[in-house]
Amino acid sequence: MLVRALILLCFTLLACWPQWCLPDWHGTEGRRIQIALEMAQSGDWMVPTLGGVPTWAKPPLHYWLLGVGSEWFGTNPWSMRLPAVLGLFAAACMAMELLRRWFGREAGWVGALGVLLSPVVIAEFPSAEIDPLFASLTAMSLWCLATGVGREQRSLVLWSGVLGGLAMLQKGPPYFMFAGGAYLVWWRRRGLRFAVSHFVPLFLVTLAYYVPLWLFCVNPGEMLAVANEETLGRITTFEWRHITSTPGFWVRAVAIQMPFVMWCFWEWRGARDARMDPADLTLRMCSGAAVLVVVVLTFFPGRPTRYLLPNVLLFTFAVAPAVAHFAAQQRALGAFSRRGLLILGAGGAVALLVIPFVGGPVPLAALGLALVVALGPTLVTTPRQLVAYCLLLPLVMAWTVLLDRSLSWPDSARARTGAGLVLRRELDRLGVGTDLVTHGHIDGPLVLAAGLLPKGDESARANPTTHWLLHERAEDPVRMPKEYVERLRICVPGQTFVVRERTGGAPR
Repeated sequence: MLVRALILLCFTLLACWPQWCLPDWHGTEGRRIQIALEMAQSGDWMVPTLGGVPTWAKPPLHYWLLGVGSEWFGTNPWSMRLPAVLGLFAAACMAMELLRRWFGREAGWVGALGVLLSPVVIAEFPSAEIDPLFASLTAMSLWCLATGVGREQRSLVLWSGVLGGLAMLQKGPPYFMFAGGAYLVWWRRRGLRFAVSHFVPLFLVTLAYYVPLWLFCVNPGEMLAVANEETLGRITTFEWRHITSTPGFWVRAVAIQMPFVMWCFWEWRGARDARMDPADLTLRMCSGAAVLVVVVLTFFPGRPTRYLLPNVLLFTFAVAPAVAHFAAQQRALGAFSRRGLLILGAGGAVALLVIPFVGGPVPLAALGLALVVALGPTLVTTPRQLVAYCLLLPLVMAWTVLLDRSLSWPDSARARTGAGLVLRRELDRLGVGTDLVTHGHIDGPLVLAAGLLPKGDESARANPTTHWLLHERAEDPVRMPKEYVERLRICVPGQTFVVRERTGGAPR
């Protein structure tokens, strides 16, 4: 087992490093890290704050991990993304052991490598965002539940509850959107056998934080009202015009299952025993969880792809035995597979010709990926080679396109490190100290790059009273009292930030 874990650790590092080494923050990473640093700085690990104001949009587990990581290893991209990478490694090890034990060695390797080398995993999981670790915890919980129920293993069902509780502390009620499909199959086929072993630890882990929080720190009604707006409350904002984006959402929901999308429904083929054997039940619970969440999210506005990250791991686990069975066949590829490779290869050949003449966002590093795609029809002739090729392509993508993206990020329009350093230097020149506060939402990466953890001024939005104020200037300027004078303006692509000083005199 140790040797297998070491091999998977090497694959984890190989798959994650190109995105892991990105030298700046993107998305909402900055906001998550700012909240964690505020908790660590204040010593209050119960109430997460942003700009000194309590924030209940997400539970605290992720902030705890980031806060501890910052104290042990400092605040840098690799340490802040480490929890998500370790979660992915743990998920790959669990997939290996569960599949290997009950479906064979080949299924174990296919499942573990499929988890690590899925394109969406490589591109999204090395991140300080909340969703990657939530995806790993949710998938591991439902894998244990499905295997434990199918194989009559009460201990696995108990572990599914513990991991589910951690997933709840990571992101909250969205765990049940994924678990709901598995619960329906469980109820239909096994009558919720071992339910106590799952639900008791699930709620005990969750309540171990919330009970003392509600008793000693915060009014539960106020907190739940805010949390509801971030989860189930979003359904109320759904409008019929969102229906037009539904086909695109369904396409994304299928596409993220790469590289094994063609095997997604393999386990549904052929005649079935009405009693459903343990292997079939395990795979049905995992795929049922993934299908139901797509149905539920169809009625959510926005529906970003990151909401579907657990589906990547759930479907990979569900189809791994079928893919392993396909790879073990000693024959030439069938007509369908050959045609698919030819279409893919033709696309790669066209890309090889076009990329050198395309400017802008298409990097020359994509030539390496296009070359491997173009050579596919020539190199791949057997089922085993096809599975290996499906696993290799995302790795090539990581070390060409994604690595180039990470290396060139500081020169891109989305970089914030340079602007943050300029902001820090100018604040020092103006003599701004700890009396700087933020007004409204401020870009997290800019604040972190400037070495700031300013308090917010949300309670005085209409009539601020602080000495120094940092705010974002939108197209419709923020109306400030006359005594606030603009001292500094930082312009970055798409955003402008202004530092103002409260003074009765004329601008300096």
